[in-house]
Amino acid sequence: MKVGITGTPGTGKTSVAKKLDRDIIDLKEFAKVKGLGEQKKDFEVDVESLKKELPENYWIEGHLAHELPLDYCIVLRTSPSILRERLEKRDYNDGKISENIEAEAMDLILSQASHLKVYEIDTTNKEAEDVAEEIERAFGEKKERKGIVDWTEYL
Repeated sequence: MKVGITGTPGTGKTSVAKKLDRDIIDLKEFAKVKGLGEQKKDFEVDVESLKKELPENYWIEGHLAHELPLDYCIVLRTSPSILRERLEKRDYNDGKISENIEAEAMDLILSQASHLKVYEIDTTNKEAEDVAEEIERAFGEKKERKGIVDWTEYL
């Protein structure tokens, strides 16, 4: 089975992945190790090449995971105000912060993943352990859920 954990940068993908008792591929690191991208201002992953290098079954996390062939997709969401705080702590520049806040407010990743079997989670006021437990329950039951948050007030 191919499972992805995706979301706007800062929604908790890496933190949650570390709490899951699974071998989860870090999409960006995997691409870097395999030479499947190009370092520009940021590392730009060659998604088509990445698809060819992945194992038959996998769990993968990254903000591009929904662009991969997945059987099940977890989309993490976070309030834009909290997202801003997290991205500022990462020293993102103002333009990159605004771009990511807008993407989150517009449901960009959720809409891009809409062709997949999706389970959406609002991580705003949740600990990574709790989100990991919710992922395991949802995955075990193959639950689908999307459209549970509305951040349009931030636009």
